Amino acid sequence: MEDSMNDSQLIDKVLAGDNNSFELIIIKYQRKLYATVLNIVKDADFAQDIVQDAFMKAFEKLSSLRNRNQFYPWVKRIAINCALLSFEKNKRMVDVGNNSGDEEKGDDFFDRITDYANPEEDLLNDELKKFVRRFVDSLPDKLRVVIILREVEEMSYEEIAEMLNIPVGTVRSRLFNARQYIKQRLINQGFVDGMSKVS
Repeated sequence: MEDSMNDSQLIDKVLAGDNNSFELIIIKYQRKLYATVLNIVKDADFAQDIVQDAFMKAFEKLSSLRNRNQFYPWVKRIAINCALLSFEKNKRMVDVGNNSGDEEKGDDFFDRITDYANPEEDLLNDELKKFVRRFVDSLPDKLRVVIILREVEEMSYEEIAEMLNIPVGTVRSRLFNARQYIKQRLINQGFVDGMSKVS
């Protein structure tokens, strides 16, 4: 059955002229890709456009993909590049926190830094998570993008440096500055005990 095929098999079929197989790939990854792009541009319609653009570019360049089982990391890089380029051109940002309810990706980061062992602190945990999201969204663009790529997308310093065309040292300093900003804002909100979670 087609839906049980791996990416490499589906790509072989696409390259043989079966465009329906590419639709299966899109269905498989569009939600994850959308969530990734939304973290960067913060605009639902803008993110949808970028995802469509990324899949079109991936389709056009599919024959150049050497490791066909690495399709998702490859198309994700294309999408992030599209997002960063479009983002620079448009700066079409919406109000903080207006993510159309689609926050499935990125929860890991916010859960990780607010992961309390004591269940009685659940309410505090939710409040802290809400503030962290708000403070990440309010970061200057160049800091926010770096912390999203590192903490949410779990990219290496080297990958981020290559993607943003900046030195690794700049990636490290921007991450440091972003984390310091978030920590200071949390301290200002009274979440002193949560500081170790953000570092």
